[in-house]
Order: sequence, then C-alpha cells, then structure tokens
Amino acid sequence: MIRKKLNILLLTLLLILLPEFAKADYFLTGNFFSSETDIKKLPLEVSSIVFGINDRLYLLDRREGKIQIYSPEGVLEREIYSKAEVITLDPWGYIYAISKGRFVDILDPLGNLVKSITLESRDPIYDFISYFGFVSVDERGYIYIVNTSSGKVSIYSPSGVYVGDLIKSGYGSSDLTMVNAVAIDSRGNIYVAGSLPRSAASRFEPNYIVAKRMNYQGYTNMTFGPIINAFIGGIVVDQLGNLYILDTSSSYIYKFDKRGALVTRFFVGRGATCIAIRSDGYIAIGYGGEVKLFHPSRLMKIIDKANEALLDGNYDLSVKYWNEALRLNNYMKFIHSGLGETYLYMKDYRNALREFKLAEDKFRYSGTVILYRRELFYRYIILWGILFLVIANIVILWGKRFSFIFNNIIGRMIYAPVKTLVEVREKPIYWGFILLIALALIDALNRRYTNYIFQPNLEAIDYLFFRRLLMFSGLWFVSGTVFYSVGEIFDGMGTWKQCMLTAIFCIVPYILFSFPLSLISNLLTFQEKIYYDYARQGLILWCGILFFVNVYTTQQLSSTKNLLIFLLTGVGLAFAISIILFLQGVNRELWSFIKDIYLEAWYRLVGY
Repeated sequence: MIRKKLNILLLTLLLILLPEFAKADYFLTGNFFSSETDIKKLPLEVSSIVFGINDRLYLLDRREGKIQIYSPEGVLEREIYSKAEVITLDPWGYIYAISKGRFVDILDPLGNLVKSITLESRDPIYDFISYFGFVSVDERGYIYIVNTSSGKVSIYSPSGVYVGDLIKSGYGSSDLTMVNAVAIDSRGNIYVAGSLPRSAASRFEPNYIVAKRMNYQGYTNMTFGPIINAFIGGIVVDQLGNLYILDTSSSYIYKFDKRGALVTRFFVGRGATCIAIRSDGYIAIGYGGEVKLFHPSRLMKIIDKANEALLDGNYDLSVKYWNEALRLNNYMKFIHSGLGETYLYMKDYRNALREFKLAEDKFRYSGTVILYRRELFYRYIILWGILFLVIANIVILWGKRFSFIFNNIIGRMIYAPVKTLVEVREKPIYWGFILLIALALIDALNRRYTNYIFQPNLEAIDYLFFRRLLMFSGLWFVSGTVFYSVGEIFDGMGTWKQCMLTAIFCIVPYILFSFPLSLISNLLTFQEKIYYDYARQGLILWCGILFFVNVYTTQQLSSTKNLLIFLLTGVGLAFAISIILFLQGVNRELWSFIKDIYLEAWYRLVGY
C-alpha cells in the first residue's frame, strides 16, 4: 500500500515538474550509427556533421583526426585521416576540410582528394574554428569563413584569393558585433548569425543574437530572432527555407520559417555541439562521440507540407494543409500567419487580413491593407464613379433640405455653439438619455470596427454596448453633478437638469464623427496612423472647447470664475472616477468572496 502511494506521488511530481522539452514538436528517434559499424571506429569527438547527396553523413572527429563517411543507414563507408578543424560541403557534394582557418583540402563526395588551396589573407593565422557554422561554400565555389578572433565574415574565391568581407563586425559596429555563424541555402541566400550592438551602460544587459538573410551583395532582406543570451553552435537551412539555430548554452534548437517567424523551439539535451538537417526533415545533433536523430511531429510535417506547397505555387493544397494544422493546434499563431500569407499569394486579401489578425501579426496586416484598398479601388472604380454621380444628384436635388439639417444639427455646433447650448438648456431631459444611448452604441461600434492595428477588440458587440452604456451612465451622472456642485459654490445660474443636459450635448461631435473615422481607419496603415490619431485628438479637443463654452452659457459668471469652474470640474471628475474605480474593485472582490462562500456551501450541501 505504501509503495502504491509512493508511485502515485512520484507520478504526480513527474507531471508537475515535466520539463518543457517533453512537449516539443521534435522527438528523439535514436542514435544515427548502425549496429553493424565497428564500435572501435565510432568517433570520440563529433566536431562537424553535414548531410550530403543521397543523405550520406560526413563527420569530422577532431580527436582522432579523421573524416568519416556514413551511409544513410548509419553504416561507416570510409575514413579519411585529416587535420581539419571544420568541414562543410558545397552544393555539388564536394568536401571542404579547413585547418587553421587558411589551409583547405577539397575532396570529392567519395573522399578522394581533388586539390588543396591556401586562403590569402592579411590577417594572422587563427585556429579558433570549432563548429560547422563557421564556414560555408556557395554554388560558385566561393568560401565564406567566420574569423572568430575579429568576428567578421571573410569571402575567398575558389582559388583562395581574398575577395572581401561580407560583414565587418566589431564592438563599434552599428550592424552586428561578433558574427558567430554563416550558412548558405540552395537558392544562394546567405545566413549570418551574430550579436546586435548593445549599450555599455549596464554590464548585465542581455546579449541579443539575430540571424540575417542576405544576398551575395550583402543586402539584408530578412531578420530572424532575436534570441537572448545564446551561444550559436551551428545554423542550417532546409530545402523549404526553414532556418535551424542551435544554442549550445541552453541546448535549444530554434526553428524559423522563411518569413522570419519562430515556428517552434525544443530541447535536445546537454552537450550538443553541432547540427545538420536531412532531406526528410530529420535533425541530426552531435554530442561528444555520438549523433542523435530527432524526427518532426505530425504537426511539423503538415506545416512543412504547407510551406512546400506554397513554394510550389499550389495554393489550394497549401490552404488545405494549413487548415489541417489548425485542427491539430488552433492556438499556434504561426499557422495563422502562414495561412494568411497563402491567401496573400492568392490575392484573397480579406481572408489574409483575418488570418494576420488571428496571428497578431500587425506588420503583415498593415502591409495587406495597402494591397486590399488598392484592389477595392480598381475593382469597383465604376461603382465609385456611379456613387459619386448619385451623391452629386442628391446634393443638387436635395441640397436645401440637407443644408437645413446640417445648419440645425451639425453646423450650429461649429459656428454658433453659444446660441445652440443656450437652446439646449430648455430641452426635455429625455434628450440626454437619447444621446447617452447613442454615445454607448457609437463607442461600442468604434471599439468593434476600428482597424485592428490601432485598437484590437474581439468582444461581442452586445456585450460592449451594455458595458459602455453602464459606464457612460455613471460618468454622465458624476460629471453633471460635479459641474452643478462646483457652479453652486461660485453662485452659478445653472440648475442640475441644465448642467446634465448641456454636459452631454458637448460630446455631439464625437457621436457624429467618430464612427466614420473608425471605418476609414480600416483603410489606413501603420505609416498613416498619425492622421487617425490627429483626427481623434481633434474630436476630443472639440468636445473640450464646447464644454468650456458650456460653462459660460450655463453658469453665466465672469471669465475668471468660468475658468475656475472648468478646471475644478475636471479635477472633481477625475477624483470621482478614481473613487468609482476603487469601489468597483472592492465590489468585484466582495462579490467574488460571496460567490466562493456560496459555491463552497452548495458543494457541501448537495455533494457535487
């Protein structure tokens, strides 16, 4: 009995203390090496690994001083003795074995020596190359080497002639300091990982690592990261453009897609030193004297299929895979982002906007807005023309009536606010309630239909309306009462009813113009947000000026007293709102306490 309880306790602790990597999107398959390989020939120190043509694995054992070639099944095919400190492959499968950062032996895919070259450089010989990520070769045969002593990426021609530096790093650099790794994908994109410049004000400030995707000319077109306080052990790129970064300090692998979005990260165990990617998506990790394989989960496979279909231009198939991935994990923002980009390629901008919104990807949402409004203009250009003609005819035929409505409802608030507010004092009180309901409805619509990148809100419109109605009712009562009370102190002429009515009439400009402004905001981007902000601030300023005029027309006092009433009303309103918010918090806590007591009593009495 005691043993059973102990097992239950251990199982509970295991579930509570379950490490994060147990929920990873990649899982350990097992050791790469075949049981047929002689155990005496297994490596002692796995320094560099890389998969070549037909998924052969090329491995450098620095301790034994040899390069080993393994079949896809993990069987040792050949050993070549070498003093290399790092190896890599070019796109054609040729092996580049580099020692002391300068001497290069080029071998064919079977391990036969083709030629040896010496890299020309003015820099002293450095022998700090330790990982696969420090060297790469492009399809032209140009060699890219990270000089760990100076933290820059140097480029050499196929004959070893120094060409130049891709990135000139250093502590005074404004781009990257201390480049850590370099990799090149099948499309010729160059990936460079390094530290971002940081302020020297605090010695404990975290170190931010990013990877930049660049072309041959050194122009950056994508940034991956940042990763905080990482030590890069290697970076590799698969056929779909996914970037894998090995952080040897935390033993995590970070996977980014071709758009620069973080797909996942997972724990691979302590002691990881190098990384390679196989054609089927399996990840090989070197640990001391062994190589382990990690296979992707079903979700990761579906995501890769979706990206592959997207690259091939089969958008319908890509949408199918993205939706299948959403059925497995509907809360993964990256999936919504990928589906949004697929819709973007299909020029289905409405669905793209919806997915970018669910992904909380404001920058892509903003960029899609530009394309969407351009499509709306060109697609409905004839309808816009017809609408313009209809509006012109309405103005011509009904111009006098519209002019009367404008002058008596809107225009007078602009050019005759004093006269309008004097007339408002004699209106019945129900006009105030009508404006209160209109304000709550308009504000709820604003919060619902304002552009997502300005004010995201996914609440139901009915819930918003009743909540805003309750809030504005309290604010109206408090503001009108404070306005009346302060006026009474200075012997003002306004009654409580007049103060209540004129106070709420001052927000008529907001009621009239805020909702059209919210609709227009859906056609604006981040760069144009300043116009939306100015318009909103202008409406608030307009309402504030009307309230200042209202103090004069309602209380009918001197300019000094009017200014004091205006200021004290604002201070009193702010004080009253703070008290209401405090009481609201106390009421919420009290209600929660009463509810908990009720539920506890109910459970004890009823039994469930």
